[in-house]
Amino acid sequence: MRFSKRRPALLFHAAAVAFAAAVVLGVQSSSASADDDPFSLSSGGFALDEPTWTTAHINEKGFHPFLTGKDTGLVVPYMAPSGWNPNRRGDWIGIYEKDQLDTAHRIDWDYVCPNEPTRCMSFGAAIIPAGNNGMVSGKVYTVAYWANGAKESNGRPMARVDYVVPW
Repeated sequence: MRFSKRRPALLFHAAAVAFAAAVVLGVQSSSASADDDPFSLSSGGFALDEPTWTTAHINEKGFHPFLTGKDTGLVVPYMAPSGWNPNRRGDWIGIYEKDQLDTAHRIDWDYVCPNEPTRCMSFGAAIIPAGNNGMVSGKVYTVAYWANGAKESNGRPMARVDYVVPW
């Protein structure tokens, strides 16, 4: 008698588990083909994924965080070669007017991993302040990854990706 009362609940729970598993497996699969590369133009094992705008308040670069302003900007996912530590190499990411990778056309920049070098990994996401520096709605910008302390005047970026301001 007890078993017959529990059976519908058991079937309901089994169906719920099967449905949840199907949803999870469906979410994990992608419509992208194996030939699609989600990462940007890159070289030497470096890559940038598509940046995302954040409204979180980012401390502007400066001597003291309480004396510098707050900004919004881009979260830029990056990948470097395995074992690479961007903090120890002086790697940084710059935001530029489209395809104009020079200091005069740079909107803003920041180090890839400015804090805690022991926690810095060869992959992650860098936060680059850029919101208050004149990014224009609908305009295309180029985001570039510079390695080993390179500068626009003496090197090429290891990876780059274009970003369109969405608002």
